Amino acid sequence: MGPTVGDRIAVSGGYDFKPDWLGDRPEVTGSIARWIPGQNTKPACVVRLDAPLTATGLVRGKRESRSGQYLELKLRYVGQEWEASGTVHVELCENEPDDQSWADREVGAWVESNATYSVPA
Repeated sequence: MGPTVGDRIAVSGGYDFKPDWLGDRPEVTGSIARWIPGQNTKPACVVRLDAPLTATGLVRGKRESRSGQYLELKLRYVGQEWEASGTVHVELCENEPDDQSWADREVGAWVESNATYSVPA
């Protein structure tokens, strides 16, 4: 069974040991706020962080700095399912993302393509 609304979640880097988007933190933590339409068939996970985060990432192809208290996590691999841990794309959002597909909503900054998430048991 995968994570559910209200579950605690931790998100850390992927390829880089100390990714820029995390600043000096080893990870960010928060709670799963809700599920919204993803870019593919699987839903995206909206996380409300315990503390705001500022990072630079791609916003519709342009590098921009964003600050926000929400992450949108999207599954990384074809056929992947939401489980207790896995690999995701990370988008940092200034506001809680709308319940619309990525193409139809205000997007955040894409800060990581290969992050690791974990939901403690």
